[in-house]
Amino acid sequence: MREIIRKFTMGHAKQMIGPVTWLFLEGVSISFPAIAVYFAINILIASYSNPVDIDIRGLNKIAIIMVVLFLIQFIISMVTFLRTFLPAAKHSSENKMDFIHKLRKLPLGFFSKKMTGELINTFTGDFLALEQSMVGLFTGILGLVISCILTSVFMFYFNPVMATAFYLTLPIAGVILFFSLKTLEKLSIRLKTTKDKISDVLNEYLIGMKVLKSYNQTGEGFSRLKNAYMELMKQSMKAESIGGSLLGLALTFVRLGLPLMCFVGAYLLLGGKTGLVEYLSLIIIGTKIISPLLIWVRHMTVLRNHVVSANRIDNIMRESELSGNEEIKEIADIVFDNVSFSYLKESEEPVLNNISFTIPSGKLTAIVGASGSGKSTILRLIARFWDIDSGSISIGNNELSSINPETWLKNISMVLQEVYLFNQSIRDNILFGRHDATEEEMIEAAQKASCHDFIMQLPDGYDTIVGEGGSTLSGGEKQRISIARAILKNAPILLLDEPTSSLDAKNEDLVQNAISNLVKDKTVVMIAHRLKTIENADQIIVLEKGRVIEVGSHRELIKQKKTYHRFWNLQNKSKEWIISRGGM
Repeated sequence: MREIIRKFTMGHAKQMIGPVTWLFLEGVSISFPAIAVYFAINILIASYSNPVDIDIRGLNKIAIIMVVLFLIQFIISMVTFLRTFLPAAKHSSENKMDFIHKLRKLPLGFFSKKMTGELINTFTGDFLALEQSMVGLFTGILGLVISCILTSVFMFYFNPVMATAFYLTLPIAGVILFFSLKTLEKLSIRLKTTKDKISDVLNEYLIGMKVLKSYNQTGEGFSRLKNAYMELMKQSMKAESIGGSLLGLALTFVRLGLPLMCFVGAYLLLGGKTGLVEYLSLIIIGTKIISPLLIWVRHMTVLRNHVVSANRIDNIMRESELSGNEEIKEIADIVFDNVSFSYLKESEEPVLNNISFTIPSGKLTAIVGASGSGKSTILRLIARFWDIDSGSISIGNNELSSINPETWLKNISMVLQEVYLFNQSIRDNILFGRHDATEEEMIEAAQKASCHDFIMQLPDGYDTIVGEGGSTLSGGEKQRISIARAILKNAPILLLDEPTSSLDAKNEDLVQNAISNLVKDKTVVMIAHRLKTIENADQIIVLEKGRVIEVGSHRELIKQKKTYHRFWNLQNKSKEWIISRGGM
């Protein structure tokens, strides 16, 4: 039980104290009318033999007491609502923020293992389930259990035989409920997995709509989505039919307790082994307790489904975060020492295999190599999106793994191949690099990135909304805005993954000049496919199949006449290539 409470409260078990206390008081207050009715029946039965001696004053007192008790019950119910539902909503928001902060601290390797649909459903559906449980299920079940125990003690005190008859069928209902909960848990896991797949397929279908249309494959794409929804229908029907049948059977045995108690009580009454007052009182109490018991059984089945949601959230919250708590005081040389890394740990061939090199502080280092040689991986390891498998990466005297990841990222600006802009204004996307920048600083960064002119031609200028992912802009425009964002951040380390790949000749020259200015007093690591753009680099690292095969300046590598020299010649030769028809 303690482990379940921990999962539902995400480690904040004290959140349960207030709601459970007030629900307990509410459960106690529910039994007040039944007790008052018991005393009223006593007076009425006593006056049955002599109607003249009816205790009118006693009945009036009971009536007044019942009004007071109903008023107390109403007040307790109102306070319970305020102390249960409202704090639950607050705690749910706090737990969601804890979840977001947790995701922020996880390495990107975690996200590569998880489907996008699963994370979205966890944040929406699973947290909604936890909120429902904390508001009305989990705390409600504890309150119902406490109130049922108190009422049961009252029943056994007056007539143990009738009370036993009332609870005689509960063990059978409990056994059925136990097996039904086990079955429901398995079905719930399958159902949630199916929903995760649907979210992924739907997301893929919408994002890939341009490709589907261009290849006239929208029909096949829809079929895949349709099949996913058919599978969801199948799993939903299985969960409802099997779970509903078992639940109905358990509820039937719970309901049998009341007529069985009436039958046994009637037998005792006719045999003179119990009084009419006890008989009627226990039946009234039984009708009061049967409803909470039925609610409890229903809540247990729903709660079992929510346990699956709690487990999914808990599994993510227990994921290992990027370690490190040291602060970095100054940016020094970045040293790779026998570093090996693989995205898939079970992969036989690592992406990087025992590579060693030094990136000088305040210099421009270019990384070149064929596709798949590990160039982008080096940038991601410098940014510490992943942790290495073996070897070490150090900055001066500090191991990268010992530095606080958030502190380290404050010192890095990045421009990657895959540019993502938020569905906000251009201004917001550029200021994402530094929120406290002035208007003049933002415009200056945009001018250096050669995007100010085209922004000013847009209807709303810097206030133009770019759409999801920057869908309303061209690839080159998005790239230049991302460069402006990096320039504005003005971090001491600049990571560039082919920043000029989407620019025309004119803008490429302007951006090259801006990057040249950024090199001053900054450590720049740049991936380049166009070797012409890195002729002036202080150092060029050549990769091949995850290994460093050459290191040097442009002139030094040309003189060596090895791989870099071959790349240079191939690119110069490719400039002469033209499209021809029929081999002409």
